[in-house]
Amino acid sequence: MIKREKGMVTNMSKKEIFKYLIESNSSISIYQVVLAMLAALVLSLFMYFIYKKTYSGVVYSKGFNQTLVLLAVIVTMVMTIIGGSLALSLGMVGSLSVIRFRTAIKEPKDMAFLFWSIAIGLSCGAEMYVVAVVGSAVIAVVLLFFSKDAYDGNNYLIVVRGNGLDSDALEKLIGENTRKWRVRMQNATGDFEEITYEAGLKKNNLSELAKALKAVKGIEAVNVVTYTGEVIG
Repeated sequence: MIKREKGMVTNMSKKEIFKYLIESNSSISIYQVVLAMLAALVLSLFMYFIYKKTYSGVVYSKGFNQTLVLLAVIVTMVMTIIGGSLALSLGMVGSLSVIRFRTAIKEPKDMAFLFWSIAIGLSCGAEMYVVAVVGSAVIAVVLLFFSKDAYDGNNYLIVVRGNGLDSDALEKLIGENTRKWRVRMQNATGDFEEITYEAGLKKNNLSELAKALKAVKGIEAVNVVTYTGEVIG
């Protein structure tokens, strides 16, 4: 590294370089720390309610949701610590590299929430509050939109089992109650038959459709399976 003073070039000594690295390059006030922590807490609580409202898995984990809030605050604290010191930044990278996370993420969407929590912490720790607020708002709108299942929320797999099934009557009944449908699979063993239809319902009349199918001659069982694995009927 080269230092210029009044036209003369002098080399910085190793001691000066070391001092430059270990010293904090900016001072952080109590007000800045409190503001960053409060912003991270408010945004992470907002994320907490969005996660709870849009959760579509089988078993909701309150502990995981609370961990997201803590993660955002912790990342904010780390960013506040290392923000003004290059040496601390390098040391923190080395320290975090020894941590191993072995908890399995069962829901793919949970990974997005983890990154959202980290992004809140990074933005608040760097005092980029506009990015944190606007980004969180956009993410929340997208999640709420998809949670309404605007496109495929009424799509089901209808599994019909029985002896001597009247496929014409089945297809007519399914066609009257669905927007679109198609045969996904058909198995036959002796007199026993099983037909699987993929169908999108015109309205939320799942129970009525299941009862109407059971009334068709030859049908012994009707299972209506959503894409999330829930079984009705």
